[in-house]
Amino acid sequence: MIQINTQDFKIIKQNIIDIRLKIKIYDERNGDYIGELECGVINGTENINAESDIRRTCSITAIPLKNKYLIVDKDGILWMNRIFKMEIAILDRVQNLWYWYKQGDYILSNTSVSYDGTTNQITINCSDLMTKLDGTKNGQLGDLQIVYPAYEEDKETGEVIKYHYIRDAIITTLTQLGKMTEYEIDDIGEFKGMPDYNADYLEYRESSKVQVKDGTYMETWNAIPYDQEFSAGCSVLSILTAFRDLYPNYEMYFDENGVFICKMIPSCYHDDVTFDNDFLQKILISEDTNIDLTQVKNICSVWGQVLDADYYTENCTYHNNCYSCSVEGYKEKYHNGDCIAVKIPAANSAGSKLKINGLEEIQIIHENDENPLAQDILEKEQIYVFKIKNKRIEKNTVTYAYFLGQWQAHGINILTSGNVADTDYTTSEQTTVKVFSKEYFMDKYHCQSIELTTVPDSPFCVQELGEILDVKTGGDYENITSDSLALARAEYENWKNSRLTDSISITTKLCPFADVNIKVSYCRSDQTAVGQYIVKSISHDLSGATTTWQLMRFYPLYQEDNHNQ
Repeated sequence: MIQINTQDFKIIKQNIIDIRLKIKIYDERNGDYIGELECGVINGTENINAESDIRRTCSITAIPLKNKYLIVDKDGILWMNRIFKMEIAILDRVQNLWYWYKQGDYILSNTSVSYDGTTNQITINCSDLMTKLDGTKNGQLGDLQIVYPAYEEDKETGEVIKYHYIRDAIITTLTQLGKMTEYEIDDIGEFKGMPDYNADYLEYRESSKVQVKDGTYMETWNAIPYDQEFSAGCSVLSILTAFRDLYPNYEMYFDENGVFICKMIPSCYHDDVTFDNDFLQKILISEDTNIDLTQVKNICSVWGQVLDADYYTENCTYHNNCYSCSVEGYKEKYHNGDCIAVKIPAANSAGSKLKINGLEEIQIIHENDENPLAQDILEKEQIYVFKIKNKRIEKNTVTYAYFLGQWQAHGINILTSGNVADTDYTTSEQTTVKVFSKEYFMDKYHCQSIELTTVPDSPFCVQELGEILDVKTGGDYENITSDSLALARAEYENWKNSRLTDSISITTKLCPFADVNIKVSYCRSDQTAVGQYIVKSISHDLSGATTTWQLMRFYPLYQEDNHNQ
């Protein structure tokens, strides 16, 4: 959290702003303090971008006030294996005191550091510590293969001994492979297990517990869902982001103190406004309200992983709302984590169940929200994959069949005003539906896993702009293991596509304590009402003593009436 007091606001409202730069220098190898430079700034920029893994970058030309030992050499104060801790100061002209603000820890992104003894100028181009993990400066791995198993099992019985957790895998990767020791890492897992999105998250975490071989129960909502394998030449960051992206809406970055952070992107539902309209108007220099409509999308189609089933059967009947299957080689009891592909003989009724080899009937539920199947989700003669999963409910173990989808996970999210058109549309089965209805989208895009996000006043919905499709496939999207998780990711991507473009840019006096992913209030010059915005990027112009803010209009990712359900 940004800690701001009255003095901070006071000094940046001064008519004349004097700036100094302090660079504290440490040995990258052992963390030893080497020295520091205090400089007058000639020109330079510092950038903070919430959408980039390398969140902080800077390029600065300055005049050191003291230049003892200031040489660019392996034995000097400036060299490639140095960590630069940057601080900016603003002079309180009344008290004649400098107030210092941390800007982050940096390393040279290349060999771009120089000192001109004639003009006594130093020039530094650097990026934050993420370049030590992404292969730019370091972080590339040479092992033939790195494997993170989802769980350990008894080789003789197949029973699970223990589950491995996403958070633990991130910490292991960061500390052992990345050699980073300072971090704040939250749990990563299913949305219902997070307090931000579920008031009953503790109950949900309890229900996710599964009994392992020694009789104890382990939570699974935040466990690694399947084995993670990485080949030679990958970077530490590629491993970290693979774990981060198992579920949408998480971020990783280094903060202004050089601490590695991994957490959910702030929803800002109940966050206080950090900078209000009154303050921003007092330091405002200019405003740009242009919207880049070329970047707007309102339909997102996410293709996930091609599902790999442990068992397959076409021997299946449907009676009394239950699919009864005969699966050759299946065990004498349901085993947590098994994936079974079944060719469906008939469309389902609501709340259908699954039964394998005469075992008990188990409820089929969606992986993302754990709701039973609605009617006609499963189509006749189609092959679907189900994952067996045990849950701990009121101290009893209950087994479910999680519906993953067809052979490739697929989900589509559509931004709509909620209105259907008067125009008729004839489906492939010669039925008539209305344009912009859910049935229309399901038929047109050949997908059963479709979700409509309704924002009645959105200027970017399909009713206003028409259908603008964005298809996501390959790369990180291959980590998505079910239709319901593909739907969750499509909702997040569509939120970005249709909200991040609804933004403005303002330039103010230098505000060195500003940061990204905070809420501000601001009244645009072409409007009369004050709106709420999220800061997505910050750029400090040190020569002009100004800050440019990229503000995204605040739209919740999940509407308040669905929050904590």
